[in-house]
Amino acid sequence: MITAHGARLSVNHTAVEIHPAPLEAALLGSSQPIIIPLADIDGVDFHSGDQWDESTVTLSDTTVRFAPGDTEGPEQLQAAISAAQRGETINLDAVPGFSFVALDVETANQNWGSICQIGVVTVTDGVITDQQGWLCRPPEQLSFFDDANVAIHGITAEDVAQEPSISEILPRVFKYIGDRTVVAHNAYFDASALRYAAHAAGVEMPNLTFACSLAHARAVDLDVENHRLPTLASFFGVALDNHHDAAADAAAAAGIMIGLARRAKYTGPINEYVAESGFHLGSINADHVTPVLKEFRGRQKKEKKPAPWQAVATPDTIPEPNTNADPNSPLYGHNVTLTGEFDPYDKGELWNGIAAQGGQVGKNVTKKTTILVAGAWATMTSKEKRARELMEKGQEIEIWPAEKLFSALNLESEGTK
Repeated sequence: MITAHGARLSVNHTAVEIHPAPLEAALLGSSQPIIIPLADIDGVDFHSGDQWDESTVTLSDTTVRFAPGDTEGPEQLQAAISAAQRGETINLDAVPGFSFVALDVETANQNWGSICQIGVVTVTDGVITDQQGWLCRPPEQLSFFDDANVAIHGITAEDVAQEPSISEILPRVFKYIGDRTVVAHNAYFDASALRYAAHAAGVEMPNLTFACSLAHARAVDLDVENHRLPTLASFFGVALDNHHDAAADAAAAAGIMIGLARRAKYTGPINEYVAESGFHLGSINADHVTPVLKEFRGRQKKEKKPAPWQAVATPDTIPEPNTNADPNSPLYGHNVTLTGEFDPYDKGELWNGIAAQGGQVGKNVTKKTTILVAGAWATMTSKEKRARELMEKGQEIEIWPAEKLFSALNLESEGTK
């Protein structure tokens, strides 16, 4: 699709279709596309604007307007029409060489290895060419379905009771991926989930590399309220009608990564795109997961901007637990620490909610911590690393996704995925 002022255009071998944007459709009183047969287009009249004046392309009696400074859209439209009139193949969405596998998982409980659904899509030259998804039974020792997780994705123990086990599905997934780079949104979670599930199910974990659409989106200046999957999908015009279905979320992550590449006017292998964007690919093997990391380029003088952790800085005053709270609350009596980002809520709001339900808020992970809530972050935070170190030493700490906390506090959540 080609984006114009108030419309999106497509070109096929018989016609140009002009689809009005929602606001334009409301003004026109109709959302029906304008269809101009190629046979009626004798020529294309192009008026080039500049950074102040809009460019226009006139087809027959219809004029298409483009935003000031947009030279790519008119050129792309003219080239597509010429190609269609010559009978050539048209693919406006292609990003030559940009190929990978996108992946998403859903889990039964707070243990990241409790995978109950996996979705994968193949992207070839910037176009999704295949999409598959599997429900599965989590590893036997991790098979409990937590109500908070079920509330997010809607998958229950009954839904997977007759499905293949994760030990049957993982080899299929690994074969599907092959030696291709994997893309996921908040990829450290999905990569870790694969490794934990493989270990729990006794499946050999191959060496894989991965990129993170969340990390890449955060690294560029996008006019978005947050970087959650639905928000970015909407920004890039990617359909996401069934959020928290693993295959649908994988397709959305793929669309976001493709959108980022198009925005950068990049063509070529995804590994080179990752490097040119200033990142190192993450990796998974049987022993550990290395997160996607921003490349260190040394000291450079540049405009001071808030550090990423400033957006998630903790408040100064810790609220006191409500001693009259319902003891049946999942937070009651727990020592709770937050780490990461919790859009659209700030930590002060969440702290107050935890305290109101009888939880003791902690700024750091200590030997008293019983729950660590992990919000969105491109890599594993130092608090989560500390929590996992203590867990390996025998301390009982639950690691909750942000959605589980939102559910416990009766807050709305779209999550980072």
